[in-house]
Amino acid sequence: MRLRTTLIPAIIAGAWFLGGTTDFHGLDPAAKRTEMTIQTKQYTYTEEQLAAMMAIPAALEGYRPNQLGPLSRIDSSGNVVTTDSTFTVTKMKIPCNGVMITGWLYLPPGDAKCPLVVLTNGGGNNVRAIKSFSDFMAPILAHCGYAAFVHDKRGTGESEGDYVKTTYDDYINDAGTCANFLAEHRRINPDKIGVMGASEGGRIAVVAASRFPVFSFVISQSGTMVGAIDDRMNAQINGMIDQGTITDSIADLVRPVWRRSFEAWASRDPEKHSRIDLEIEEMRKVYPGNYLPFKKREMDSIPDFAVILPTWNSLGNDYMTGMNHFRKKWLAIYGAEDRVVPTDESVRNISHYMSLSGNKSYNIAIIPRMWHVPVDSETKRRVKFDYLIINWLDQNVR
Repeated sequence: MRLRTTLIPAIIAGAWFLGGTTDFHGLDPAAKRTEMTIQTKQYTYTEEQLAAMMAIPAALEGYRPNQLGPLSRIDSSGNVVTTDSTFTVTKMKIPCNGVMITGWLYLPPGDAKCPLVVLTNGGGNNVRAIKSFSDFMAPILAHCGYAAFVHDKRGTGESEGDYVKTTYDDYINDAGTCANFLAEHRRINPDKIGVMGASEGGRIAVVAASRFPVFSFVISQSGTMVGAIDDRMNAQINGMIDQGTITDSIADLVRPVWRRSFEAWASRDPEKHSRIDLEIEEMRKVYPGNYLPFKKREMDSIPDFAVILPTWNSLGNDYMTGMNHFRKKWLAIYGAEDRVVPTDESVRNISHYMSLSGNKSYNIAIIPRMWHVPVDSETKRRVKFDYLIINWLDQNVR
């Protein structure tokens, strides 16, 4: 019998503030939920604020971004006149914990020091796909006066390392190490270095900002802010439902075994893997194989699974607790219709952890009708998230 299981990889979202830190101690659960709702609203852009933040920045008037490479200058009719050549790109190799990371530094013209944005990669090992957000944003950033650093993820493209053996911690450390290296560059303002990413890269960016003092701000788009297992459960089950693999009722039946499988991966305990593998074998007698997880030895031995192993191998890592002390500038962007990342729960967790840390320098943008990728679900056109990012940077970093 051939088994076909749909495994969903990690895919590639300054208001006014009340003084003080919210204290939830002594409140009953209902009161805590009320306090969190109030705080979430305080830091989330209203419809009017979001519309203003997504207006075209002055630096981009008369220009159209491209998926890769220089911007196009357009006339009043929208016709391309020429391409933008107001930035330079320098290829470099940076030593990071025993391997060389290859990257490209985008610099605005001139000799003045400028802010830097280190861009992280999305999930998987398809070089073009996982750098699509970085390759799109870097020319825009440089055009608008911000340096940008794009790099090949460890073990992919021109960067060294064994991709299958990596975890999120490697990507987090690489982002921070590259930032420390670039802080010495004569064109970089070391006091204005940030990190930005989308999807898996969004989570990587936030954790890197929390762990590395070199970062003073972070922008995350569609970056999950829930525990690693809950994140995988949400993406896996919703993905199987959306692809028509299972129905909602079947999802209720198989959800427990998926959770126990992820818990075994998180534990790194061979005995737990053995127990869940036996359970999977028994369930295959009742359910089609594509409803259920693969066993660990199958995932370790089938080459097609290499793309997701770093995500599964990161399930036991804690990427949430450190947020208790996070006090840096942060723009968190989410799509209201994201089925990969749990938007509502992520927003609640951001509000919770920022209340614990006392951080008042963050903004949440929930974009209506946006999916996990920045596309409007009704018009099927690209959401102008780049306008939001540049406007936020101009207000909070420049």
